[in-house]
Amino acid sequence: MDLKIDRSSCVPVYQQITRKIEEQILSGELSNGFKLPAERRLADEIGVHRNTVIKAYDMLITDGLVVVSREKPKGYFVKAAQEAQKFGKRFFPLEKAFRYEFRKAEKTFNDVYWKSEKRETISFGGMIMNRQLNPVEDMKSVVEKIFDCSEKGSMAGFYNETELLRRNICRLLTEQNIYVTPKNVQILAESNQIISYLMMLYLREGDCIVAETPMVPDNFSIFYNRGIHVIGIPMEEDGMRMDMLEEAIRKYKPKFIYSLPNYHNPTGVTMSLKKRQTLLKLANDYNVPVIEEDYQWDFAYEKRLPSLYTLDTNKLVIYIYSFTLIFPYMMKIGYAVGPADLIDMLGYALSVDETAVSGIGQYFLNEYINSGHYENHVKIVQKEYKGKLELLCSELDKITGKGISYQKPKGGLLLWCTLTDDINERALCKKAAEKGVLVVPGWVFYENNRKKSGHIRLCFSNVTDDQIRRGVLLLGEALDECRRQEGKESGEENRE
Repeated sequence: MDLKIDRSSCVPVYQQITRKIEEQILSGELSNGFKLPAERRLADEIGVHRNTVIKAYDMLITDGLVVVSREKPKGYFVKAAQEAQKFGKRFFPLEKAFRYEFRKAEKTFNDVYWKSEKRETISFGGMIMNRQLNPVEDMKSVVEKIFDCSEKGSMAGFYNETELLRRNICRLLTEQNIYVTPKNVQILAESNQIISYLMMLYLREGDCIVAETPMVPDNFSIFYNRGIHVIGIPMEEDGMRMDMLEEAIRKYKPKFIYSLPNYHNPTGVTMSLKKRQTLLKLANDYNVPVIEEDYQWDFAYEKRLPSLYTLDTNKLVIYIYSFTLIFPYMMKIGYAVGPADLIDMLGYALSVDETAVSGIGQYFLNEYINSGHYENHVKIVQKEYKGKLELLCSELDKITGKGISYQKPKGGLLLWCTLTDDINERALCKKAAEKGVLVVPGWVFYENNRKKSGHIRLCFSNVTDDQIRRGVLLLGEALDECRRQEGKESGEENRE
């Protein structure tokens, strides 16, 4: 809405908003059933406190120009909200019949991710890998092998790639002291796909799991849109709270414990050895299996702790990993490690769905592992991103007085930052975006508690060193502007 506010006027701001909207209603510019912007959104658009907008809307309601609906469709409507509601029902089969709910948190998260691909922005948003670090060494020779159709060529054995990759994965896992055979490994396209199949095999609508919170919106949606309840366990500096985990297990009897013990996304926290042992003891005592997701395992900058799968002696842990962050993204390959009967069941589910993982991608990965280039590539990437983490932290240290702090992670590709109370998280993200800097607002990770705020996530996977320096400088400017705006709005609210 085009609402110009005169800051120098003696007329209170909320009355100016009321008059502007009233003029647009009476002139017909805003017709019957028109949905007015949400309180917070309009406040952000015109730069006022939310309470100011609420007072303006209340005056319009009193004057009979606006009605408020607390049921779907919720919000403020010009004159006739009921007409708008009836109008929407005519499209019920197309608009309402589907069951998937694309929530605001998920939409915001995905919007930031796709905007992260744009070159004109400095993106601390999506976890997108630097294309310059893609493993391309000797790839030309691999391509030639793939398309060599002679009898001596590789195509003859092309369809055995899955079995060969399972063996190579078993070899890579020995570095983590995980000793399994190919019958314990199932190849899939992505870690999220693995979780989806596990939910399909083990859970039904109405069941629940426990998981660390905050939580990535995409992961939450996997559970939410299958009717599975997620019981969030708050994080501490060394992992989820074990007392609350046990209480949740007793109370809700979950079907799974879902955990990212290494470089948790979004907090970057690494679960301590003591808490890993406690978690496994609770899982064993209450007979609750554990899903351990470990897609940032390669990005370790300090000594690694043993995985839950390594520590587990009761076959309670399913370990899942994805090569997405270490290998070219278009070759989506991940895997699950678990008991043979589970792996057989996953394989059966894949065959029923006729789900196939790229054979060419598996071939490339096998060749890269067999040649020895894979392990060298991991070392190169670790060194590169350790340097970026150090640089990002050193630059943030220069602006800590502006209302931002962080706990330095031991690995991974992101930094979870805490804002002081005088910084509006949403306003900060908006101002940073206006300066060409993308960050993820913390609220999108708190689906079960929408009042949670005061954080931003910075991902450094696709920024240059110069962009880190420039981006943090601009972020500091945005922080200053937010603090000034907060002080100004507080003064306005007192005058009103």
